[in-house]
Amino acid sequence: MIIMSTPVVLSPTAKLIVAPIGDIHFNAPGHDRERFVSAVNWIAETAKKPDRVVLVPLMGDEFETMSSSERSGYRSARFHGSTRSWIENQLIKDLDSFIEVISPIKHLIPSVLSGNHNFTFQESSSGTLVGKSLSRVIAERLGVPALGVCGVNVLEMRQSKNGTGVTPFKIFMHHGFGNAGTKASSIRQMISLKEKFPMCDLYIMGHNHVKIGTTTEGIDFRINQKTGQWRMVEVVQAFVRSASFLKGYVEGEYVDDDTGSYVEQKCLSPAGLGVVTANVRWKEKRDEENHKRYVGFKVHVQE
Repeated sequence: MIIMSTPVVLSPTAKLIVAPIGDIHFNAPGHDRERFVSAVNWIAETAKKPDRVVLVPLMGDEFETMSSSERSGYRSARFHGSTRSWIENQLIKDLDSFIEVISPIKHLIPSVLSGNHNFTFQESSSGTLVGKSLSRVIAERLGVPALGVCGVNVLEMRQSKNGTGVTPFKIFMHHGFGNAGTKASSIRQMISLKEKFPMCDLYIMGHNHVKIGTTTEGIDFRINQKTGQWRMVEVVQAFVRSASFLKGYVEGEYVDDDTGSYVEQKCLSPAGLGVVTANVRWKEKRDEENHKRYVGFKVHVQE
């Protein structure tokens, strides 16, 4: 697992918006390009506001490339070299188009995760991309870390650019796994992450195209550095399941065992489309002498 850090300057009056985007399936027939472009533009405009800081981690499955079982079949299919080169060349064209569409928010993306739909370039015609997965190439194009299927980003939060005090805000990210296709089962899967990684502030997953934004509340006991006394502190942990930009059911599309959406073939739940956000502010508190103090963060989520 790769652990990275991102310095963030968040003034006491500003809000940090974490808007993970995943399961875009950019080159799929059911990709909702209009909704995706609208989301990109909304994020870009929001980030221009002086009291907003925006981060957009990419959560995997940016393209409709092969699943793990399909990749196994592809390797054993004995395609001609020219056929394999044509497939990889098309992926490179799709990649160029994707980078162009997300260019308004390129500077807001801190990391790239891999999904279960991925591809590793193998043909000499792909040049310097040979041996690299599509998700790693995306990360290189953006100039950010490729984390693999999961990773941690510790936000080093300061209230001013020259501030010396740093408060960590820990984000655990995983592309997702299994087939928790209903909202209830997906929420349970998300919250169970706390059993393995109990001390994070925000947990993000994708994969199953179910929009989720929820929190859990608890109490911790921490020492007051000024008085030396122990005190109760509210602890809020947030859970976000990034939505999708792949339409599961397409009006007017013919679907049977060989063609069309697997969502419709298996009668799965319709995809949750769009963006889910976690919104973070400094938590303000008055001490015994009525001085303003900032003790951690307030977090709320929005589907």
